[in-house]
Amino acid sequence: MYAGSRSQQSKEWIILALLQLMEHQVYSDISITDIARRAGLARQTFYRNYQDKDDILFDFLSRQFAHFRSLWDDQDVLSEKMFVSLFRTWQDQIPASLVANICNYDRKIRQIIFRSLDHFIQALFRMHLPAEEKQQHSSLHYYAQRSFSSTLHVLLIEWTLNRFAQSPEEMGRLTFQLTSSMRSHLQ
Repeated sequence: MYAGSRSQQSKEWIILALLQLMEHQVYSDISITDIARRAGLARQTFYRNYQDKDDILFDFLSRQFAHFRSLWDDQDVLSEKMFVSLFRTWQDQIPASLVANICNYDRKIRQIIFRSLDHFIQALFRMHLPAEEKQQHSSLHYYAQRSFSSTLHVLLIEWTLNRFAQSPEEMGRLTFQLTSSMRSHLQ
């Protein structure tokens, strides 16, 4: 078996093990030993793939956001359609174990969600900025982008805490309206 595919398989098992453990334990109480044991791997295999358990969750969420990105075209960037898609994908794809940990008010989970969402937003705007603007990244653009990430994060978390009371369409419309001034500095 090719080393790269073994590493990828180990990562998949580690992610699955963490998500399964989160079904019955609070994220903060899960140890590396618990994850390695559940995945059927040695601790050194764990450390060959991840630095710590936060890296696992970051990797998982980054993959989720990358999948989300694959669902829309470039012309949909910052459109209401994009936001509807984000909320629909979040509701449909996020595992119940993650929802449970969000609802348990685990701060660490929220921090990792923000970090992965912000990473996704930064990559999205790096990709869409004209070359000269990439070099002259203005303060206004920087803070608009950070505010945009923060707003999306708060809306995703609060919507999750409210057990998805509004439809993805309602959340998409609301987000589109709330982020109007930020988007004007990001386009």
